Amino acid sequence: MNNLWGDSLSSFWSAWIIVITLGTIALSVWILLANRRTDKTPDADGNIETTGHAADGIEEYDNPLPQWWFKLFILTVVFALGYLVLYPGLGNYAGILGWSQESQWEEEVADAEDRFTPIFAQYQEVPIPELARDGEAMQVAERIFLNNCAVCHGSNAQGGYGFPNLTDDDWLYGGEPENILTTLNNGRNGLMPSWQQL
Repeated sequence: MNNLWGDSLSSFWSAWIIVITLGTIALSVWILLANRRTDKTPDADGNIETTGHAADGIEEYDNPLPQWWFKLFILTVVFALGYLVLYPGLGNYAGILGWSQESQWEEEVADAEDRFTPIFAQYQEVPIPELARDGEAMQVAERIFLNNCAVCHGSNAQGGYGFPNLTDDDWLYGGEPENILTTLNNGRNGLMPSWQQL
């Protein structure tokens, strides 16, 4: 894994993150419980304690949170602790499940390759003019274009500022299928990247 911190955090930073994370959760629970202990019994005169706020003669009672709301807070704390046990979130601790975004990405790439390699393989050896007449192949090509090329050339392939129009007969490097394939595989000077890996 190559990221800002290298392969892992130092022991100090790992401990620092753990302390801050668990300390914040503990502080939240303490605030929740400390504010739950308000006295709702009337005093000798029959008055119930208020917060001191009054608007238009209406005073705000100093009552604890409703039971359902309190339980919802506790449930979120339990969820947070469960999440931190199962998934990475506490410094260098990887979590019981061992999940990482890198492993998920690698798994999704492998799934995509298993799914799409046979589709692309069937078109690999077909001559380009024949592919251009195949409606199913053109649907696949349209999706590939919209996912990869439309950012620069526009969703209608008519280009944009600094990017050529692909719908006219004016070709910078030749409009023959072989020239277009060379452009796609090798890229061109300027902003056109190589798409050979696609």
